[in-house]
Amino acid sequence: MIRDGFYQGYNLNDMKNLRATIENIKLNENITPLFFLLLAILGFGLLANRLGYYQDDWPYIFYALNKGISSLTIELYYDSRPNAAWMYIGLFNLLGFNPLAWHITALVTRWLTATILWYFFRIVFPENKREVTFAILLFLIHPFFLIQPYAVNSMLYWGGFLFFAISLYLMARSIHKSKYQILLVLIAVFLEGLHLFTSEYYVGLVMIRPLILFLLLSNQVSNFRERLIKTILYWMPYLLALGSYIIWRFFLYIPPPIGDRNSPEVLYALFNSPIETIGYLIRIALQDSTIVTFISWFQTLVPELFSFATIFNWFVLIIIGFTFLVIFFFLSKIYAISSKESKTWFASPIILGLLIVFLGMMPLWIIGQDIVTHKNQFAGSRFGIGASLGAALILAVIIENLLDGLRKKILVIALCASLATGMHINNAKNFSYSWEKQERFAQELLWRAPYITPGTAIVTDEEILGFMGGYSVAFSIITTYQPGDIETPPYWYFPFYYTNPNVNDFLTGIVLEDRKLTMNFSGNSQDMILILFQPELKRCLWVLQPQDINLRLVNDDMRKLAAGSDINLIKQTNEEVSPPEEIYGKQNRQTWCYYFQKADLARQYQEWDEIIRLWNEAQTNGERADNGFEYIPFIEGLGHTGDWEQVKELTKFAKRITAGLEPSLCSALDRLALNAPESQERDETIINLKEDLNCKNFQ
Repeated sequence: MIRDGFYQGYNLNDMKNLRATIENIKLNENITPLFFLLLAILGFGLLANRLGYYQDDWPYIFYALNKGISSLTIELYYDSRPNAAWMYIGLFNLLGFNPLAWHITALVTRWLTATILWYFFRIVFPENKREVTFAILLFLIHPFFLIQPYAVNSMLYWGGFLFFAISLYLMARSIHKSKYQILLVLIAVFLEGLHLFTSEYYVGLVMIRPLILFLLLSNQVSNFRERLIKTILYWMPYLLALGSYIIWRFFLYIPPPIGDRNSPEVLYALFNSPIETIGYLIRIALQDSTIVTFISWFQTLVPELFSFATIFNWFVLIIIGFTFLVIFFFLSKIYAISSKESKTWFASPIILGLLIVFLGMMPLWIIGQDIVTHKNQFAGSRFGIGASLGAALILAVIIENLLDGLRKKILVIALCASLATGMHINNAKNFSYSWEKQERFAQELLWRAPYITPGTAIVTDEEILGFMGGYSVAFSIITTYQPGDIETPPYWYFPFYYTNPNVNDFLTGIVLEDRKLTMNFSGNSQDMILILFQPELKRCLWVLQPQDINLRLVNDDMRKLAAGSDINLIKQTNEEVSPPEEIYGKQNRQTWCYYFQKADLARQYQEWDEIIRLWNEAQTNGERADNGFEYIPFIEGLGHTGDWEQVKELTKFAKRITAGLEPSLCSALDRLALNAPESQERDETIINLKEDLNCKNFQ
């Protein structure tokens, strides 16, 4: 009893000491940028080393690696963003092709943008520093922008946003710093022109400057008319920069031969049918604004979050809990004062927030795009990056004015931000799976097909890589082979179901064409190799061929298409080829899929001794297949070299581990009966195995 009492007393004192220690911790508001950096790392940095390149990243990578970094001027001209070349040329020269370097840079740029905006809004709302911190925290971790893992492509968005934020900050400083006013204004105007000509995403946002200037001048000029005149005068240099961009975009810009992908169609429609167009804009504006401001937060709280199904799921929950505690602790320490000590914060920030939301998406609506009807949720999320700042302001205003206690406000902010952090981690996990699959695809394709005849179409039944798309996979494949400075793509990728759902037409021969930027591919479906790639089913990459028309492990269309897969388009090379190491890292050749791919290539060229060498090496290294289909090249190699006992064992083992493989095994035995060296052992082994497999049912 005494001992129990001692421990209870000891634990109670220990808890009191810990609580006293925490209460005595003093934090300075000046470390808020470091606090933001910690949140950025928690949300976007924990899986950065497992991320790679996706979708619109690949055109940049393809041009920079194969055609030289300077070729980005041509690529971006064809992408209707010619003035962004300076930024990407500089970034590629600085960062190279290492994915991690790009992901760190994108993270830092996002953090810098939020931090500069924090400093800026503290000047605009000097008596509401706590509320400003709430808003910027929500902006930093806002859940709408889902393509942060598009590290190369997202620099177009975050780079432009950073220039815009610095320009706003310097403009605000110029109002109060008369000594350096002219210099600050010149730099701010230059940065406005820089972000306008580099990225069109913030053209609408520059129109918030008059309201910002009007608010900044409130402490200097009390008379409304005088303040309005002064606002216009201060705005004129920035209006000049905007006017220069508009003149260039509408009258001087020469679109690429493939057309202007950002043509302001709706702006022209305003003159032809103003009433209908205004109605369309109002409807789309309300829908898109609701999605960015409110609905996007609902995706942070999903039932799967509490499934407790995997270790990673537990990891995400732990990070959410840790993030919540960090935010709650930091905000409570920094702003441990009564909420009544802050100036009322409602009209100005809510108006500013609404303006930012609408103006932030105005360039999108002008070119006839919108978020609500966009087919690709991830691609569509880039359209709301500017509006997310206004959405964060609006949410911060709502929390500030609806809740009556500081602790409650901090609790809600911490809950929203921590859940958004968990959502971003789960999002990054899905992207990391895609990159892992891309790495495997690049390696295995090169192992199996070290050289592909120009003009070849690489076909799958459907899209095989997440967060990619047809042209992105095509660029990644070409980059994997590193053909150098090419004018015409040697091969292209076509998912069958997105190309021509009629199998018979495809086999008869149809034209396969596709174009992206300066790359224009023209081929024929009769010059194709058919690929199946399902590593999630523990399968290696399979290059199908006419002998696989009875393969029951694939769907009917793939079996039929196998008849047209021409593996003669695949050639051997004198040396081992590898994917670009600066992109994919070092490859591991001591894997089962390496042995399978090289054996399948050797089977194509009837190099039976090489197959036996690969088999022995795989056995020595303890590598084995998870699918019996991948033993067939070795079965044929063993048969051609006369090891019929191994043929018997391996055939039975392949049948045992993979159901439905009998037709393919029977076909392999037929080929051995026809082509392997004659012997009594051969004939007896094949007959016995065919009886065991009931091959007569598949003739």
